[in-house]
Amino acid sequence: MAERLYLILDSKGTPLANALLVSPPDAEMLQIEVLNGKVDDVAAHREIQMIGIDDSTPNRIGVIVRQRNDSLTVQPTAALDANARENLRILTNFASVMYPVSGRWKGQKAVRGKDLSCGGVAFYTAVPLEEREIVEIVLPVTDEPLVVKTQVIRIVQESGGLPLYAAKFVDLIHDEEALIRKAVFSIQIRTSN
Repeated sequence: MAERLYLILDSKGTPLANALLVSPPDAEMLQIEVLNGKVDDVAAHREIQMIGIDDSTPNRIGVIVRQRNDSLTVQPTAALDANARENLRILTNFASVMYPVSGRWKGQKAVRGKDLSCGGVAFYTAVPLEEREIVEIVLPVTDEPLVVKTQVIRIVQESGGLPLYAAKFVDLIHDEEALIRKAVFSIQIRTSN
């Protein structure tokens, strides 16, 4: 059986820790082992969200009913849909480049990443971009740098600095989705240690 890695969030969606699901995913009571000495951070909350790293691990909302060492017993109260994984945003800071697909500019331009999710990326750039414009961005945070198409969905003006763009991934293949998801979880693992 493969390890079932979960990201544990509080009821408001703030990441708390990573955990391994020890019990079967469809058990009446879920047993999780909280990693990296973060069990007290998780146990301080009554209700938690459990987001699985891959499609075979169902996402859940649950109530903590018992703690023993680094293990918690969780009573599932609701299922979370796949959007929970898509909407999970992790702050990150990376320098990279982008290339035009539908824009009027040419060449390679610098970007600085602000956050990353399984569904998109937010980044700063000096290049004026338009809503719905498509650019290819090199994601240096995956195991191997990954070139992905993104579509600008909104422009968030930052006061006194570069504009911040929110973009969603478009035309991803399953392997690219899996690499991005793995990167989001591993960034969260590093920042929660």
